[in-house]
Amino acid sequence: MNLSQIIRTILEIALVVITIWAVFHEDMFIALEERIASFFKRRRLRVLHNSSLNVLK
Repeated sequence: MNLSQIIRTILEIALVVITIWAVFHEDMFIALEERIASFFKRRRLRVLHNSSLNVLK
């Protein structure tokens, strides 16, 4: 069994465990999804200050 198969097997087992956990703890899973989504929304909407714009003024 090579490394890629081992990693794939571990990820598949983790996916099954998370799915079973989500069935029994649906409220906590939805809260986790919302927290992850808000994290990525905040990163996408972050204002970047570019120093090259200050040079052009």
